[in-house]
Amino acid sequence: MLPFGSFLNIAGMFTKEKEMEYKEFLDAVCDYVNESDEGVNVSVHSAVKNNGVKLSGLSFSRKDRNASPTIYMENYYQDYKNGADICDIGDRLIFMYRENDLGVNLDMSFFDSFDTVKDRLYIKLINRNKNEEFLKEVPYEGFLDLAIVAYVRVNEKKIGNGLIMVRNEHLKLWGCDAKTVLNTARTNTHDHDDYSIKHIMDVLSASAYKYLSENEMSKDDLPMYVATNKNMINGAAVITMPDKLREYADVIGGDYYVIPSSVHEVILLGKVSKDGPYDMDGMIREINEAWLGPDDVLADHAYMYSKDDGVLIF
Repeated sequence: MLPFGSFLNIAGMFTKEKEMEYKEFLDAVCDYVNESDEGVNVSVHSAVKNNGVKLSGLSFSRKDRNASPTIYMENYYQDYKNGADICDIGDRLIFMYRENDLGVNLDMSFFDSFDTVKDRLYIKLINRNKNEEFLKEVPYEGFLDLAIVAYVRVNEKKIGNGLIMVRNEHLKLWGCDAKTVLNTARTNTHDHDDYSIKHIMDVLSASAYKYLSENEMSKDDLPMYVATNKNMINGAAVITMPDKLREYADVIGGDYYVIPSSVHEVILLGKVSKDGPYDMDGMIREINEAWLGPDDVLADHAYMYSKDDGVLIF
């Protein structure tokens, strides 16, 4: 007979193996929902997000709907590992889907031609090295060590806003080349997204603002600004716009560093020392790891804008 300690080791190995089988968990929940609710059809769906982040979930579809919402399951898998059973998780998913089923079909006819989709095209800035595989599937333009990609905005009053990344197959559908799509998307983004900068003290929390005030720090002592668009979504694209960068240099009063705080915004810091970017890069990496979701990271280092030369460098 094995000693008691060996039984514990075997049990521990079994538990660890069971917890690692995420795909089996998805299949089990999928089977339970399909058997429990005849009105919906559920299948496992996987998606690759920005920076190669991979998410898996369950896609819900119905014969009378052309939209198939996906519920990503990473948090539910954690619940399972903490003791929740498959039936409980499946029932929660059915309830969530039923509660949020708006009974609408999406009108996607605008997507069939370039003429009807062109006004919905916008750009997003992403990290080039972290998206090598993704960039093989989409039209893009290199920008420094980053990449400019295009997406289509989908605006539906009943379900909110979403986006569809433009892929190479869409160019064939529209009979259009990558340059035309990207140029159109850049123009729309520049003209319609209302980019601006705000001083960091105007966007800080009350406690942080109080701290700076108590230490007698004024806006002039801290030449730091946040640049983004009115919706604060994919706002880092502003650094691809030469006229905006020149405009911000006038506000800041000269050269400045661009800190890529996320794909949604950047921080502009007036050039106060020659050693600035070297000190910043470690801080940027720490913030990216500690505070950002992996799919929100833009870059791990600072850039610098030269007012006299009118260029952004790294």
